[in-house]
Amino acid sequence: MRVAAFAGLMLAVAAASGAGDAGLRVQEMYVRSSAKAPPASDRQRFDFLVFYASGAAYRGDASLLTNESLRKDLGTYKAVGDDIRIRWPGSKTEVMRRRGERLSGAAGTRWQRLPKVNGLRLHGTYAIAARTAEPVWINFGSDTTFWDQGVIRRAANLEVLERGVPAPQGGGGTYSLAEYTLTLSYAGGPAAKMFFCILPGERDLARPKRLVVSTYLFELKQ
Repeated sequence: MRVAAFAGLMLAVAAASGAGDAGLRVQEMYVRSSAKAPPASDRQRFDFLVFYASGAAYRGDASLLTNESLRKDLGTYKAVGDDIRIRWPGSKTEVMRRRGERLSGAAGTRWQRLPKVNGLRLHGTYAIAARTAEPVWINFGSDTTFWDQGVIRRAANLEVLERGVPAPQGGGGTYSLAEYTLTLSYAGGPAAKMFFCILPGERDLARPKRLVVSTYLFELKQ
C-alpha cells in the first residue's frame, strides 16, 4: 500500500476544506464493515467510501491515490429516498440502500458511517498494531497536548513537515481534529496533517479502543 499517496489525498482534502472548496468537502465517509475484523499482524486493509458536498463520490482502499488521480476517479451520486445512486467512471451505476448509520450495496457489501471528530479532545496512549522494529505510539491529552514516539516517520511516512522542516522522530506539542484530519503542531512551529478516523461502534469517542492514523491501526494501551 502506498502510504504517501494516501497521505497526499487526505492533505488535499484537508487543504480544500480549509480553503472553503465545496468540491472536496466531505459530506459523509464510510468504511467497509470488514474493517472490524481483528488486526492483521502487519497492516490492515481499509476500504473507504466518500461522499463530497459537491455530489462527487470516491471509493477505494487508498493504494493508488494521488492528488491528480483523485479527481479522475471520482463518480457522482444522488440520494433518492433511502437509495443512493452512484455513477462510477465508465457509466457503471451502483445503488446503495441507507439503513441508519449503514449502507448496503451490491453483492452483500456493508458500509458503516465514520463519525466526524470536529474539536474532539482525546485522552489516552495509542500504540501501533502492526509489528515494528521500534515502539510507535502517541499520547493524547484532553488539554490538546500530545507526545509522539515515531508516529510521524513510521505511520504517517513523513520525512519533512511544512516549509521543508525535517520531521522529528518524536516530540510533543498540541493537536487538533477536524472532520477526518489530525493536525500535530510540534513545539517550535512545524505541523503535520494526516488522515484520522475512529472506527464505527466506539461508545466513547474521547477514548476509543481503536483509531486509524494515516493508514495504520492504533490500539488503546490499557
